[in-house]
This record gives sequence, C-alpha cells and structure tokens, in this order.
Amino acid sequence: MTPEELEDAAARPRPGPWPGAGRAERAHGRRLAAIHDMYRAELAAVAGLMQSIEQGDAAPQTLAPAVAGTDLARNVRQFGTACGRDCALLMNHHDIEETWMFPPLEERGGDLLAPVMARLRAEHRVIHDLIEELHAAAENLVSQPRQKAFADCAARFAALDRAVRSHFGYEETVLEEPLGALRVPI
Repeated sequence: MTPEELEDAAARPRPGPWPGAGRAERAHGRRLAAIHDMYRAELAAVAGLMQSIEQGDAAPQTLAPAVAGTDLARNVRQFGTACGRDCALLMNHHDIEETWMFPPLEERGGDLLAPVMARLRAEHRVIHDLIEELHAAAENLVSQPRQKAFADCAARFAALDRAVRSHFGYEETVLEEPLGALRVPI
C-alpha cells in the first residue's frame, strides 16, 4: 500500500452500523480519539518547528532530534521489534492496538471486521515507513542544511501528517461502535 492508497477513503472497508451499539458504546469507542489527540499534538508541534525553520527562527539541526524523539517515532520503532511486540507495553500506541485491541476485535468481530482490521494493519505499515523516511530526511537536513533538503523534509512531513490524520480519522470512525459493543478495553 502506498501513502496515496492509504488516503483513498473509498477503498476503506466499513462494516456499517454495529449491532447493539448505543450511546454508551460509542462513548467508550471515542476514547481512542483521545489517545490519537496526543499524537496529533505531536504532529502539530513538528509542523510548528518546521515553520520556524522555514522562517529562519530556528536552526535545521533542531528538527531531526525533535522528529526522532516523538512518541510516534518511538512507538513505531518499538512496534517493529520483537521485544516491543512481546513486551506489549501499554504506553506504546501501536502495541496497544496491535496487541491489545486488534486481536479481540478480530476474534469478536469476525467476518464483519476482518477487512477493516487487515486494512488498519496495512495502514500501520505505511505510517511506519513514512516516519522512517521523515527521520532520514531530517537527518539529511541536519547534515546538509540547504533549501532542497528542507523542501524534501517538508514534503515527507506533509505526507506523514496527511496519512496519520487520515488513518486516525478512519480508525476512530470505523472502530467507535465495535470497541464499545464488543467490550474491548482501550
């Protein structure tokens, strides 16, 4: 899957209204959005730093450590290792989803949720790749603080930002009712 395919809303499976999902179940499912809001705030902070660099108010050298130090980047790196997956640390966003949320959703949601869960896992892989590409571009910007390197970094960040926001919106919408109705802890 490419980042462009990730953002294709028409290609995303949707199970429709979930049986037995009422106000309380939807409220439970919306807790996922509260978690995602922390990551959106990190993206906004990186966007602000990039704007400061572009305007000459901050040095390009400040970008790579900021990108590498975000919880989003750390979570993706840990998810990609056996230790991160096996440890199943609740503080790790991808571990929470991949280890704690997705399996019960897959088990209890059966065929209705199977295509959704496969799609969400594929989107996680795309986001992982985009974070790694952004980190490499930020490192390049530090070693070669030129306009071209900054433009490449800005383009990669914009792609990541779009993908993450698109993914979060989809995930929050499609899982809001099943999370509560299937009694999956968040």
